[in-house]
Amino acid sequence: MLIPQGYTGRILKGSYSQALCEHVQHSIERLENFERLGLAPMVYVAAWQERDKVIWYEFVGQRFLRFLDCSADQAATRFRSLVLDQRTYSSHEGDLAVQEEIIPSDRLREDEDCLREHRLQTGRMEAIYKMNLAGTSWLKDSSVLEIWPADGICLSFGCLTDVSKEMEQKDQIHRENLVVQRDKSILVAAERTNALNNMAARLCHEIRNPIASLGGLARRIQTMCEPETKMARYLEVVEHETGRLEKILAGFVAYTRSLELRREMVDPRTLLSSVLSLLKTDLENQGIEPLLHDQPDLPALFIDRELMEEAFLHVVKNGIEALPGGGTIECFLERTEGALRIRIRDHGAGIQENLRARIFEPFFTTKVYGAGLGLSMADKIIQMHGGTLGLQAGQERGTEAVILLPEQETTENSTV
Repeated sequence: MLIPQGYTGRILKGSYSQALCEHVQHSIERLENFERLGLAPMVYVAAWQERDKVIWYEFVGQRFLRFLDCSADQAATRFRSLVLDQRTYSSHEGDLAVQEEIIPSDRLREDEDCLREHRLQTGRMEAIYKMNLAGTSWLKDSSVLEIWPADGICLSFGCLTDVSKEMEQKDQIHRENLVVQRDKSILVAAERTNALNNMAARLCHEIRNPIASLGGLARRIQTMCEPETKMARYLEVVEHETGRLEKILAGFVAYTRSLELRREMVDPRTLLSSVLSLLKTDLENQGIEPLLHDQPDLPALFIDRELMEEAFLHVVKNGIEALPGGGTIECFLERTEGALRIRIRDHGAGIQENLRARIFEPFFTTKVYGAGLGLSMADKIIQMHGGTLGLQAGQERGTEAVILLPEQETTENSTV
């Protein structure tokens, strides 16, 4: 049998049936003639043994070799090394939507046997390969499979077409659609939040008036009662509970209102010292000693002083409430890469593991008389400044709030 010049396959040189060898030889001749037409598709004949993972090429067209920039005997290895992913497209009957499945290169190698078995069942395959060559290129692969059971050989006759331009346009459209969907979601969320805030403000206003009236009436009636009587104690409870409801409503209005940042340069040491001074009475009443640890050359912060002071107050108050029997609250000011880290650590009972995920939820609290808005408000304010608030908690070692705030920022005032 005449072996074509430059042949690097295995079948024509191996001990396979004459029918298979002649079929491969004639196929190579036809594909060489096709190559001479100078058409765009890059043709090939791939082969593998049914129980072997290794694919080799019986024929690789010159255009395919120029695309891979390698010799024929290196083509199979070179192709595998360049594949980033394989994309297949399908749709259900009567459904205009096309489903895209992307299989990354590592999974292609792991699932090679399963994918090849799928090809044995379907006979035909069309896929698009994303290639890491000359930037990023895409090749559409259309192939037909033949099985020669007597020889244990599978042949794949295929052609590859460069569809880089079409895929780049498709991916560009996909990216633009994602941006549109993201902007639409942001707009819808903003409109929903604004509507809820307006409704909450009106509802709180309507509720606050009767609550204030009830509290005032309870105080007036209390003055008419003899002290220490059952009625006086009942009225005292009514007055206390109406006051608590007023505080909850005030906190809710504060949480839902739009906040405008009025930034200025603030020394973090001064800010945290001011917060501890404001809470001095609470600290002394519970026998808590505040300890402030800082580093030299701390960066100044470009923040809204009043709002950030409010956020720190909520966090430190949370630590105070975790120490009913007294103890220490430690505050650390540390410079880290591009940010200031503030750690506020108490040595209380800590937070149960099943509750940690809900700590920043509005109105979630484990306290009998808490509104559950303090940490939520602190988290909102810190996020407005581009920072983060996290809690590292354990029942044995108390709770540590970790606040990260970016160093000096020159952005204009923002509204949330």
